[in-house]
Amino acid sequence: MDINQLTVTGKVMQVTNTGNSNGTKMALGTIGLYRGKSKETGKPEFDNLPFVAYGSVSDYIQQDVKMLLSGKINTYIRQDGSKYGQQVVQMQVMVAYPIATPDKPAIKDPQATGLDMNSLDKAVDQIIVSDSDLPF
Repeated sequence: MDINQLTVTGKVMQVTNTGNSNGTKMALGTIGLYRGKSKETGKPEFDNLPFVAYGSVSDYIQQDVKMLLSGKINTYIRQDGSKYGQQVVQMQVMVAYPIATPDKPAIKDPQATGLDMNSLDKAVDQIIVSDSDLPF
């Protein structure tokens, strides 16, 4: 188990699919994390966490979808012309799953198998198991 492990759920706010200098696919974006309700207004508040995903994981990240993202925190110093640079904190996504909501289920209705369930039920009812069939 990695100590630097982070799992968050929220709505993916923006995604930019690109590639790095090595040709690796990348997805850069932010995910909105529910913080709670404001004490003054009672309205929900959100924090935006920047993330990066590399390789095939970037294909699973979808904009405007509630998702579970799991990965680790990365920090680095971006040279912005100032004396010390700017510290950047972002999540490196290792796993991405869409989350089912009542209006958008993750799994649609199962496809028809073409089997007549009534005939299967009748066939199963005709099976007789005796004590000699059991291995114990």
